[in-house]
Amino acid sequence: MAAAKEEVDYLVVGAGASGMAFVDTLFAHAPQPVSVLLVDEREQPGGHWNDAYDYATLHQPARNYGVETVRLEEAAKSNSELRATKAEILDHYSALLAGWQSKGHRVQFIGSASFDFEASAYTTKDGVRSAVPARKVVDARYTTNDLPLHVPPRFKFDSERLDLIPPNELPARGADAAQRRYCVLGAGKTGQDTMLYLRETLGVAAEHILWVMPTAPWITRRDPPPGLKQNTCMEFLSVALEAHAAAGSPAGAAESAEFLQRGFEALEAAGNIYKLDATRKPTKFMDATLNAREVDVLLGCAPSVVSGKGRVASIGDDGALNFADGSTVALPWAAEGEGKGVEATTFVHCTTGAFNFGRSSAEAARPVFAPDAIRVQEIFQFPGFCFNGAVIAWLECQRGLSLDEKNRLCELPPPPAGPTTPPPLGPEAGDLGPMTADHPLVRSHRNLRRWYATEGMGEWLHSLRLFSLTMNGYSLEEGRALIERNHNGLVATGVLAE
Repeated sequence: MAAAKEEVDYLVVGAGASGMAFVDTLFAHAPQPVSVLLVDEREQPGGHWNDAYDYATLHQPARNYGVETVRLEEAAKSNSELRATKAEILDHYSALLAGWQSKGHRVQFIGSASFDFEASAYTTKDGVRSAVPARKVVDARYTTNDLPLHVPPRFKFDSERLDLIPPNELPARGADAAQRRYCVLGAGKTGQDTMLYLRETLGVAAEHILWVMPTAPWITRRDPPPGLKQNTCMEFLSVALEAHAAAGSPAGAAESAEFLQRGFEALEAAGNIYKLDATRKPTKFMDATLNAREVDVLLGCAPSVVSGKGRVASIGDDGALNFADGSTVALPWAAEGEGKGVEATTFVHCTTGAFNFGRSSAEAARPVFAPDAIRVQEIFQFPGFCFNGAVIAWLECQRGLSLDEKNRLCELPPPPAGPTTPPPLGPEAGDLGPMTADHPLVRSHRNLRRWYATEGMGEWLHSLRLFSLTMNGYSLEEGRALIERNHNGLVATGVLAE
């Protein structure tokens, strides 16, 4: 092992959205100058954006993504909605690192390196291992996205007989890509992006695509009608509570999906949400956004959509899709003759839930703050990664708060009651389940209510470009009033106690 390097104040493992936001806010609010060493397995900052498919963009405006002190929207020039592209985001993070260094911040980035937490040492791709004494180690890997590029499909198939690829490989398929048939598996953000790429960029005919949509999802409307804004998690909670009251506050509604479903139906009535299957009531909320043009393109593929059968359990050598419910669907072009069946079909794997956080969820969740460690985790929902990193860094800079007080401000999900067996086709996300005290929306509400009660924190939140209520123009007083209305409503429904 190489000789120990000079001690740093913070050794941050993970230079993605959470880690970069943490470091930026740390530099902005630390009571005295600090030194930072960033270590990441990728060659450059940007986390999962390094591994994203080339046609990936933000599904939210750039104005509340990135870091506290630098506006990503000023670099998002490729579309009028300010949805920064993969290239723009990676350039932003590289420029951010250079900007910190030019301002005199003591920060170094070590790329293409793995980190050994027990030994506090990193190993570079050429095998050099270096010990790094650090006052605190910051683990910013807990919200690492699961990507099809790295997480193989759970369904069974013969890779020797079927052409199955992650979405990253589509752009490199060449000029004949538009002449092939495609089966897109998955209906989340990645599946939607891939369908739009096939239709709009590659020009593939709708009848040459089969889209497997396991469930009918609600989709956030990115272009709400005049006078409305894209709903954020605390605003949606308010809408759901109002819809519950308007329905006469039926007893027991919060114990089923009925409570959240009423909230989404209220958004639909206001024209503030989309659904991709007009014939079915959505049963999930996918954390993705679409505009009217994109919805029209996807609805134009309706005859080629397989919906409501659940997940694919296996794909036969002839391309037939065998579903977990026991049904089988053949490729619609399988009977067109030789050269037009499975041999002419590319299957695109979009079945990896990005927010399953598989790499970190295998580890036991521990408190955010410890004497010599910080673990950046999800303490608030939309918008998550960047905002959570910034909030945890701001709390770290508050020397008047004890570790216990900081952890009380970062409530995490309760640990599992016992050993859990992962489902054979992988975890599922987005279910509209019961509204309990442990629901992520309610946990986010409790954390935000505590933040508003913490001296100086409400004022900071409403100056923070990454905060969802700031994005939607709420003043501090309006934000506090919203949270108190939500709290009173949750008490009235029996979800929370006084």
